[in-house]
Amino acid sequence: MQTFSIAAAIALLATQVCSAPASIKTEARQFQAQLTFNGADPEAYFTMSVPADGTEFTIYNDLSVTSITLLGGATCTFTGIDGSNTVVVGADTVPVGPPQTQVSGVCDAL
Repeated sequence: MQTFSIAAAIALLATQVCSAPASIKTEARQFQAQLTFNGADPEAYFTMSVPADGTEFTIYNDLSVTSITLLGGATCTFTGIDGSNTVVVGADTVPVGPPQTQVSGVCDAL
């Protein structure tokens, strides 16, 4: 009799779980890469938080960038207005050579 009661309780719980409303959705959290674009003057910089999902993003800032800092958790590739290609992997600061305005980038989570 006790075995029947346990089986009935498990069946009841399974029915309730399966009948949960479809409107309840779990949203996947997207990792955001935290970037700092540094200019020659220590006070000249800007920051961005971008999705690390492989989609290309546009950079709307005309600062001549001398280095790019990534806080970690991603690999990012940037393209400069004069054709530079800068890759930052993990927590690092990488020089941009020659310094130039960055126009686009792509980041992938590690």
